[in-house]
Amino acid sequence: MIDQAAVAGPTRRARPGSPQRRDIQALRALAVALVVANHLWPGLIAGGYVGVDVFFVISGYLITKHLLGELGRSNRIRLGQFYARRAKRLLPAALLVALLSLLVAAVYLPIDRLLSIGRETIAATLYVENWSLAAQSVDYSAQNDQASTVQHYWSLSVEEQFYLVWPLLLLGVYLLAAGRRSPRAFLLTALAAVGAASFAFSIFLTYTSRSEAYFVTPTRVWEFAVGGLIAATSSAWFGDPRYPARIRLAGLAQWAGLGLIVASALVFDESTYFPGYLAAVPVMGTALVIASGPQSPLWSPNTLLGVSAVQTLGNISYSLYLWHWPVIILLPWIIDRPLGTLDLLGALLLSLLLAGLTKKYVEDPGRSRLLPQASPRRILGVTLVASMTVTAICAASIVAATVSQAAEAQRLDALSGGECFGAKSLSSTACQDPFGPPEVTNVGETEAPWFDDAQCGPAPDPIVVGDQKLLTLCDFSDGREDHETVWLIGDSHAEQWKAAILPLARENNWTVNISLVGGCPYLDVKRSAFMGAETDTKVQRRCLQWSAAVSDRVLATSPDLVFLSSFSVGEEIEDGTGRAQGDQYRDAFADRVGPWAAQGTDVYVIRDTPLTLERSTPECLARNGESPLDCANEKTRALPADPAAEAARSLEQANVRVLDLSDRFCPDDTCYAAIGGLHVYFDEDHVARSYVRSLIPEFAERFGAAGS
Repeated sequence: MIDQAAVAGPTRRARPGSPQRRDIQALRALAVALVVANHLWPGLIAGGYVGVDVFFVISGYLITKHLLGELGRSNRIRLGQFYARRAKRLLPAALLVALLSLLVAAVYLPIDRLLSIGRETIAATLYVENWSLAAQSVDYSAQNDQASTVQHYWSLSVEEQFYLVWPLLLLGVYLLAAGRRSPRAFLLTALAAVGAASFAFSIFLTYTSRSEAYFVTPTRVWEFAVGGLIAATSSAWFGDPRYPARIRLAGLAQWAGLGLIVASALVFDESTYFPGYLAAVPVMGTALVIASGPQSPLWSPNTLLGVSAVQTLGNISYSLYLWHWPVIILLPWIIDRPLGTLDLLGALLLSLLLAGLTKKYVEDPGRSRLLPQASPRRILGVTLVASMTVTAICAASIVAATVSQAAEAQRLDALSGGECFGAKSLSSTACQDPFGPPEVTNVGETEAPWFDDAQCGPAPDPIVVGDQKLLTLCDFSDGREDHETVWLIGDSHAEQWKAAILPLARENNWTVNISLVGGCPYLDVKRSAFMGAETDTKVQRRCLQWSAAVSDRVLATSPDLVFLSSFSVGEEIEDGTGRAQGDQYRDAFADRVGPWAAQGTDVYVIRDTPLTLERSTPECLARNGESPLDCANEKTRALPADPAAEAARSLEQANVRVLDLSDRFCPDDTCYAAIGGLHVYFDEDHVARSYVRSLIPEFAERFGAAGS
């Protein structure tokens, strides 16, 4: 008699009674390693974000297996016990890291950063951070100084939402399947249908609104469903000891699965349309490893996956995921410099140390010794109180930051009348060292270019694109019939000039129509990319609809004056011809603005402001307040040619002019971060409101209004 097991070759079995599958722990180790490496060295592991997808599949498998097991044993799911176990397992460490990160931020970061971190920590504590980031259209792959300490909690929010809904879904499917001829087939069909719908939606949203698609829960449900399908069919598709040939297949499947995960991490980058259909690569890779089961040939990767260091990393993967991001965000402030090579290694070691301590003293005790005899209701009540406590502390930090910002805004108002205030210092010989330290240390939201004015409100005849009304009317005419009508059109770089235009409108009794859409050119061209990142097709369509509607309204109303401005130096446009950017801008500008000028409207293109070279100057000044020149940039790098301004000059129409205030930012070969005691910039690319106010006399003089 032939020994079929011998034919299959030696196998490695799971340790009897082992509470964990070593291959799944190794998958956790790989997932967290990819995520951490992506955040520390994004240029090296650009697609490391796929580690999150690995976590999602693992969660779908383990939770579904547990719930189906409970249903099989008792024909019910004890929802209270399930939610209580999840709370004990996840909340203690998550709340601790969120709270400690907030407290460290309060000590080391500027007070204005505390406002945004406090808000996001509330969202993270309530497990809605993914929806908060989706609403902000945050680019998660972007490594910038403004990221909060809990931005990475978005994936935990997705998981918690899954834990909340999935048991109810399985219970509902189980009840519907009762009495059917094939309840198992009904269950599998239901899970597959949920997964297919989510996958289709993920593909659609990824190619129409990529930033939103990355975060929202419906685009990720299918990843959990894949894990659930494995749990619902078999715990070992390949490594079934009853079929020795499958043991060999298990080894091949494991190698193939790991290869898919690693390949996606190495090949994908921030330009990859993700999640979409490409997320199937790491998801299917994870599925292959899990479906292989704990048994496999000796030549399988299980020997490598079972190494003690790999298992240890898998054991601390949750805590490491929690800690690594706040360490990356906070450490530069603590050591007072950007992270260099050795600093990055130090950040990794610190994250590992904190993760190990949290695992030993928070995670494990929370799961086994926190309220061991308590009812689910009491456990959930205690964790709810803990969450609300963290939320209250966050709210207090928001109040403190708001009060501080209001005080600094009052201080700026008191300084605004001086002849050395901001840009005025460049025109007065009485001002000493206009490039010295700023009077106010931190730039808060009171310096944001987006603000409301009491004289402004929704236009009675709005410009409607989709479900948005994109026209604001500011009426300073005081009922005069001979008032001038003015338009301000563009993106957020046009909005920053409201702080100059609205005071002039009030003084000159203008009515001002404002139509602004972030990230949209006002020309009849597609913005194919911005700062090197591709633009979503949904955004492109919206921009084209808006710019056409605005142009039609300007032609229909023949205003006296139009101000145009946009972040044109960061845009790449595409009119379908493939020509040079300058040529495309020139022709598109003539086609769009030429008819406005031909009917007598004066058009002023406000030249785009200098770049900060992807650096937040307020953050830099917070670190280098006494040496603001360290935050300045060379003019040759910070002030590239503005294609919109060049297009306006090439039009050669007398009533189309360029309003260029570059010399108020770069009066010599340097573009400064602080001028006349003020921060020049609010963030990475928008001018601070007080600095724009200081430009009003120069602004008025250069376009000929009767300003003061």
